[in-house]
Amino acid sequence: MEMDARKRPKITWTASQKQRLALSCSIFELFYGGARFGGKSDYLLADFLDGIEYGSNHKGILFRRTYPELEELIFRSQQIYRPLGADYLETKRQWVFPSGSLLKMRFLEQDKDVHRYQGHQYTWVGFDELTNWPTSYPYTYMFSCARSPQGLPVRVRASGNPGSVGHAWVKGRFIDSAKPFQIYQDSETGLARVFIPSTLDDNDYAKNDPGYEGRLKALPPYLYRAHRFGDWDVFVGQVFNFQQLHHVVKPLPIPDWATIYMTFDWGFGAPFSTGWWWCDSDGRLYRFSEWYGWTGEVNKGLRLTDTEIAQGIKDREACLGLTGKTITRIAGPDCFQKRPNYQGGGQGPSTADIWKEQGLVLYPGDASRIHKIRQFHERLRIPEDGKSAPMMQIYDTCSQFLRTIPNLVVDPSNPEDLDTKGEDHIYDEACHILMWRAMSQQQETKMIKSAPKDVTEVAHLELKKIKQDLLDQQEAQEEAWL
Repeated sequence: MEMDARKRPKITWTASQKQRLALSCSIFELFYGGARFGGKSDYLLADFLDGIEYGSNHKGILFRRTYPELEELIFRSQQIYRPLGADYLETKRQWVFPSGSLLKMRFLEQDKDVHRYQGHQYTWVGFDELTNWPTSYPYTYMFSCARSPQGLPVRVRASGNPGSVGHAWVKGRFIDSAKPFQIYQDSETGLARVFIPSTLDDNDYAKNDPGYEGRLKALPPYLYRAHRFGDWDVFVGQVFNFQQLHHVVKPLPIPDWATIYMTFDWGFGAPFSTGWWWCDSDGRLYRFSEWYGWTGEVNKGLRLTDTEIAQGIKDREACLGLTGKTITRIAGPDCFQKRPNYQGGGQGPSTADIWKEQGLVLYPGDASRIHKIRQFHERLRIPEDGKSAPMMQIYDTCSQFLRTIPNLVVDPSNPEDLDTKGEDHIYDEACHILMWRAMSQQQETKMIKSAPKDVTEVAHLELKKIKQDLLDQQEAQEEAWL
C-alpha cells in the first residue's frame, strides 16, 4: 500500500535527528519531550503525516487541554500543513489532506469530555503537553478509540514538559517505568511504550535564537534544570522544596519515650492515606510508615469500608510492633460526619464512630488550607547552618509520600495554595500532624529572623496570632472529644 514517490506531497519542514528517531519508531505508545524548545509540537504534527498515503482510512485526532492552547497549535499546523496542499476547515477544526486523510484538532478540558468520542475510531491519537491533564483517564480512554478495521498501523503519541498538574502520573508512566529509549511492555495489557527525551540541543531551529540559552540561565537554578534539560525531579510550579538529601533518611529505631501519632485522610473512590509518625525531643517529626489505599492507578481508591480500613490499620500496627502503645490518631473533619445509611435510610455512623468500636479513637484535625501549607513549608525549611536537619524527616520506605509530595504543583488561580486537582491525599493527611504540633514560637522567630526590618514586626504578630489560634482550636477539639 506504499504510495508512488511521484505522488507524495513535497515536505517543506525538516526534522531534527532526535525527531527523526521518534518518527521512525513503530511502538504503539510514544512520549516525546522534556525541555523547552525541544520541538515537541512539531514532532506530533509531523508524526501524523506517516500514514496519509492510506487516504481516508488514516484518520487522526490531536488534543490540547484548553481552546487557547489549541489555537497556538493550529497556527503552527498551518505553517507545516498548508505547503502540503492540505485544507483547514475552520468550522470543523480539522485538516483534510489531498489523499483524503483527516486530522481533527480538539481541546479536552474536563475528564468527562472524552466521552464525546465514544464509538469513534482513529489510526492516530495525539496529546500535546500531556502533563496539563490532571489524570491519565482521558489519555488511556482514547486507547479504546485507536483502531483500524482495515488493519492499518495504529499508534498513540504525546509530548510534554516536567511540571503542571499531571506531572506525577506522566512521570510514573513514562519516566520511572523504564530508561529513555528503552521499550516497556505492560504486563497487563501487553502494550508497548517508550520515552524519547528532547532538549534544546535537539531542536535545529533553536540555532536561530542563540540568546535563548542565556535567557534560561537567568532563571533560578532548579527552573533552569527543568527548562533546559528536562529534569523531571524539579519543575516549574513545584509547591515544596523537597530534597532527598535533606528530607529523606534511612529507617531509625523509634525511641521508647517517643510520642507516636497516626494521621488519616479518608477516601473511598479516591485513595485514603494513613501515616505513622514519631516526634523527637526537638519537636522534629519522623514519618516511619504509611498505608496508601490506591489501586496503583492515580486517584483510584480501593473502595474499602471503614471497618476494613480499621482492621487493616490494626494489622499493620501489629507488624510494626505498635500494638498496645499509646497512639494519638488525627483525621480530617469528614471522618466525624454522619454518613447515609443506605440499608435502613437516615443517617448512619461516622468513620470515627465505627473506628471507636474497633478500639481506634480519632481526634479531629484542623483543615485550614492557609495555615497548613505554611506549616508544611516551615517543616521542610532547610536550616541555614547547614548542620541540623529540617523539622520533618521521611523514612525512605515511605514510597508514596516520596512519590506524591515532590510532584504537587501550585494552584494557577491561587499562588498561596496547591492545585487540588493533583494527587494531594498524602499532603492532606500529613498536614494533620503538622497542625496538631504547630511549630513553636521560637522556631517561628527563626523563620522571620532574616526578613526585612520593616516587615519583621508584622510577620511576628501574624505568626503569633496563628499559633495562638491553633492552640485554642486544639484545646477546644480535645475538650469536645473527651
